[in-house]
Amino acid sequence: MINRVLGVVAVLLLTTQQAYADPVMLTQSGTFLGRMPAGDADSPLRVTVDLDGDIPVATYAMARFQNNAPQLRMPGGGWLPWTENRADLVDNGFQTNDDGTLTFELIDDDLSISFRPVVITIAYSVGDDFKSGYVVID
Repeated sequence: MINRVLGVVAVLLLTTQQAYADPVMLTQSGTFLGRMPAGDADSPLRVTVDLDGDIPVATYAMARFQNNAPQLRMPGGGWLPWTENRADLVDNGFQTNDDGTLTFELIDDDLSISFRPVVITIAYSVGDDFKSGYVVID
């Protein structure tokens, strides 16, 4: 059930086009990427990030559902319970695009049928820096 809900949450973040018209930027303090109605997202859920010259060494996606249980996206697209410890993050292997952006492809499920709100966090590491951003799906 949790895995199904996580899949639905990811779908809202990204759309077949994009969740946002322009690439967003992540920061060390965590960028609020806004709120999105669950019914406004098609699948798959995608968010494109402007790397501003950063070269990520690892990429991550996490989610928190209405039950407040944190989930971690695995490289194959599945979601598992997460301890919220940065040392337990698993690199999703998203690759930098030729134009200096990075696209997070999160979920293929319909989030409009899940309990909400869902908070999805995307992040990448660059050396010792960790940059992230999050979106709330209502």
